[in-house]
Amino acid sequence: MAEGQSRTGLVALPVAVLLLALLTVWVVVLSREDGTEAPVNTADSLVSATSAEPSGSTEELAQVWRAPVVRAATEGAGAHATRLWVHDDTVVLVSSAGVTGYGAADGEPLWQARAPEGAGRPCVAAGAVNSAGVGAVLYATEDGENGCSVLGVHDTTDGTLLWTERFDRVVTPAEARVTVGERTVTVGLDSAGTVDGFHRFEAEDGTALPLPEPPGDAVGECEEGRETESVRHAGSRVVVVTRCDEAPELSVYHADTGLLEWTHPAVDTEFEVTGILAGDPVLLFQGHEVVAYSETGDELWRLPATELNPRASVVADEALVTRYGDASFAGYGLVGGDRLWQADLPEGTDLYGTDVTGRPVLGHATPDGEFLRLLHLEPGNGDVLPAGTVPLDPRRAADSRQVAWDANQVYVLTPVRDDENDGGLRLRAFES
Repeated sequence: MAEGQSRTGLVALPVAVLLLALLTVWVVVLSREDGTEAPVNTADSLVSATSAEPSGSTEELAQVWRAPVVRAATEGAGAHATRLWVHDDTVVLVSSAGVTGYGAADGEPLWQARAPEGAGRPCVAAGAVNSAGVGAVLYATEDGENGCSVLGVHDTTDGTLLWTERFDRVVTPAEARVTVGERTVTVGLDSAGTVDGFHRFEAEDGTALPLPEPPGDAVGECEEGRETESVRHAGSRVVVVTRCDEAPELSVYHADTGLLEWTHPAVDTEFEVTGILAGDPVLLFQGHEVVAYSETGDELWRLPATELNPRASVVADEALVTRYGDASFAGYGLVGGDRLWQADLPEGTDLYGTDVTGRPVLGHATPDGEFLRLLHLEPGNGDVLPAGTVPLDPRRAADSRQVAWDANQVYVLTPVRDDENDGGLRLRAFES
């Protein structure tokens, strides 16, 4: 489900319980028909074990095009991938070599975006562009002294640099976060969520927008005033922690409009938000737990943070899909936080995100190391479905890769070796 859409299922607990019961009956009936026993797990209400090797044919996808190797702009430095964006008929590669647009139909380079003045290589990019094709990139300063502190916002339909902003502080790639909404670009410059590190701009022209206003104090309940403690963002939500006379409050705003969606005082006086996993629904790291909130601000569930992998998690349909252990993925219901299923997959399986149908896409190298096997995961029950294989580049320099897609093609970006320099990046397109 896209960020910002209403998620009425989060508050429809009776319906979710009924659906869960029906699904449990379906599993039992099916297991009786094929002579096997339904999987049982005493710790979870429902766990659907999934084979590591999905059934069905695994068709090799036909290669449509292969772009020339992208090399680093600086001699002696290898090119490193930052992000792949797909918008309409353009595939955009954001890497340490710059921001380049390719024709989705033939892989021909269409444009090379101009970097902001005083900027060097890109180092952080938004997860996606908006519906108008606007994307945002944090660039390193040309002299390298302030880290990734130059923001460039591009129109990816033609590569135009729309506007820029330079932040007067040292920004590290690991801590910075950039999101692009339909109307705003939101930037967080540190993982601590400091007020000084949070910025919002109009996406069209870069006009700076103020910090979301604290909840109203019409009855004067804060005798000593209200202070903003931290600000974080993900997707279409901005999460703010304030203190009213030292008592903590949690408030959530819509990132595009800045309007307050809900607020409530925290029960625990030691309440602290240490991170944000998702914006729709709001999933927060609070100490050693992940806490989920409904669209009205009610707490839905808590899970130990150790059960979830923030680097390999995605919200799909009504489930949170996350890496579980070294070689498994699990689905947690967004309503109750129950672990619905666990899929045991080959070691080294990566989660690439969700495709145009909303299903998670994963992939792993075949045992012979010749192909990348792509898989679809059904978020509701953990079924693993084959999505085809693509040949791995014989000159690949590492087993890491980025994968993106549109309705017709899948795009695979691989670091490759080059005898003439320190290597580069190869972008290929395959029929999906």
